[in-house]
Amino acid sequence: MATLFRLFPPAPEAKTFLLNHKPTPLFSSRKPQTTASRKSHHGIQSSKFGSFLDLKPLSEPESLDFDLSWFDPADRYRCFDVIVIGTGPAGMRLAEQVSRYGVKVCCVGPSPLSMWPNNYGVRVDEFESLGLVDCLDKTWPMTCVYIDDDKTKYLDRPYGRVGRKEFKTKLLENCASNGVRFHKAKVWKVKHEEFESSIVCDDGIELRASLVVDASGFASTFTEYNKPRNHGYQIAHGILAEVDYHPFDLDKMVLMDWRDSHMGNEPCLRANNSKLLTFLYAMPFDSIHGGQEQDGSD
Repeated sequence: MATLFRLFPPAPEAKTFLLNHKPTPLFSSRKPQTTASRKSHHGIQSSKFGSFLDLKPLSEPESLDFDLSWFDPADRYRCFDVIVIGTGPAGMRLAEQVSRYGVKVCCVGPSPLSMWPNNYGVRVDEFESLGLVDCLDKTWPMTCVYIDDDKTKYLDRPYGRVGRKEFKTKLLENCASNGVRFHKAKVWKVKHEEFESSIVCDDGIELRASLVVDASGFASTFTEYNKPRNHGYQIAHGILAEVDYHPFDLDKMVLMDWRDSHMGNEPCLRANNSKLLTFLYAMPFDSIHGGQEQDGSD
């Protein structure tokens, strides 16, 4: 998960650093200024400690103005071919694709029209093959991976940032065109019988379907396993920031930066870094489009 930030274009020295792999500090000594993006309505609130991990958006996610086909509680017909729990990218894409073939689909979620909080990055050719390339709001010709201060890998495969509003609007339009119904509620319970399944929502509505698909995310309580599972996971902390200077080359998306020379000889930092591996994921933008940075932990 990431929150947007904006970056000013790098000084010429920054490009030299990236291309020549000099052991220059990752960030300049000038203090970054964290502000709201000129294109984003999300303000940023900083803690007294000044840590970006404590930054919190000042506003709620934007809600799209879109005319959906809502499920009518007064409708006695409450049986569908497929019920999709969740209105995130996975759930809505599934509903869009399945409904193309005349399958009766109902998407259920607490806020179907709210903007997704996450930012998503993808390989450009993957979205091209899905017919979604028009949903990318920024692309980079290649990506780079910094193994250490002396070794860098360049990947000649374009990378892009997904435009959340464009992507969700397109899925909503296609779902509406295909006759997908939506119900604004939180699913409390899923029941399975011999020939059909059903869901019970927090508003008391019960819906039935031949198939119920859980696309509510990794924290779902509806999926049962026949043995204990040790889930792998990744945590990402992201910000959108305006800074006076950054060291990133504008035509390269930083897919992973594993360098740790900025830690110096701090034993505590190095011990924590060895225990929980971290890397920097950065999307450098120009002064018009802004930029995104994430710190990922595996």
